[in-house]
Amino acid sequence: MEYVNRRGTYSYKWDGLNDEFGRDDLLPMWIADMDFPSPPCAVAALHKYVELPLGYFKTPDSYYDAVIHWEKDQHGYEIKKEWICVTPGIVPALHWSVRTFTQPGDSVMISTPVYYPFMNAINSSEQRKLVKCDLKRSGTYYEMDFERFEKDIADNNVKLYILCNPHNPVGRVWTEEELRRILEICKQYGVIVISDEIHQDIINPRLGRKKIAAATVGDYDDMLITMASASKSFNLAALQNSFIIIPNENMRESFNSFLGKMALDDVNGFGHIATEAVLREGEPWLKEMLKIVYDNFEYLKQRFKDECPGVKVSELEGTYLTWLDFGEFCSTQEEVVDLVQNKCKIAMDFGGWFGSTDSNTFARMNIATSRENVKEACDRIVKALSKD
Repeated sequence: MEYVNRRGTYSYKWDGLNDEFGRDDLLPMWIADMDFPSPPCAVAALHKYVELPLGYFKTPDSYYDAVIHWEKDQHGYEIKKEWICVTPGIVPALHWSVRTFTQPGDSVMISTPVYYPFMNAINSSEQRKLVKCDLKRSGTYYEMDFERFEKDIADNNVKLYILCNPHNPVGRVWTEEELRRILEICKQYGVIVISDEIHQDIINPRLGRKKIAAATVGDYDDMLITMASASKSFNLAALQNSFIIIPNENMRESFNSFLGKMALDDVNGFGHIATEAVLREGEPWLKEMLKIVYDNFEYLKQRFKDECPGVKVSELEGTYLTWLDFGEFCSTQEEVVDLVQNKCKIAMDFGGWFGSTDSNTFARMNIATSRENVKEACDRIVKALSKD
């Protein structure tokens, strides 16, 4: 799998640096997409599609079949066609779900540090209360703090909890036992759970286990929504397609009714075509990508261990996003920004963005890129910190 130089290709990661960081001289290791060619099966399917008249698109049964088989074969989750709602991405689906399943004044909880659009979805919804329940950190390893988890739900009368599985940015792949405890507590207090599983296929082969779909650990169909997509696994983010799995009929009707009222129920043919292609034929590409990514992780981890052990690296169970702690060198996020952005000239997502003050000395690095880029980033960090 060859590295692709994406500068000048309408890539937000590469061509949007000035918009996000106010400069364009940074090595982009931030936004979560890949610097690899698109899967050939997706490209071939799109070439075939663009030769047709590009009128309004009707989702074919074959798309639903591809989703159903992928979820069963890869994740052991058996779903029905009617459970699947299609949306142009998981982030908009989160916004719409908060508005659909909660009312003004309701509390919505997340486990921080976590993907920051979770917070945006809650804060942008009229009069919803954001409840942050910090994960329990031991060094650079994170776990659920179940005592606090239950207390925060009870004290705030939480109505909706958004789970990140696998968890971005800390790299955890939650175990079956952890997921069951989360869902049992939420069930006890009548909390609806959204499980964002967009990184579901990006699991470290060295972990020795697959990611567990939250829906497979027990009977939680009446309270659980699963959100997934091929966009992270197969680098299709620009095509805006995700599948939202809602087994409960009343919840599903409420969600679809909201989309209809907002005229959000049209679909993007390009996203459907590419998604179906990769779910049917993309597994070899996925396996090749995973080897590159997790070899990159082993390289990065060893570099810092050997040359700069003060940089603490969280174990990467899943996702292609490494979580680095610069706490031995920096005490504030401003100092991390100065180190990473000004001294090293690297673009990363900074820890404070993810909603926990305990992560202000962290930064998230995307390693779904060439070994050369990972090496260059390590070189710059090691050099800058050796000067200090």
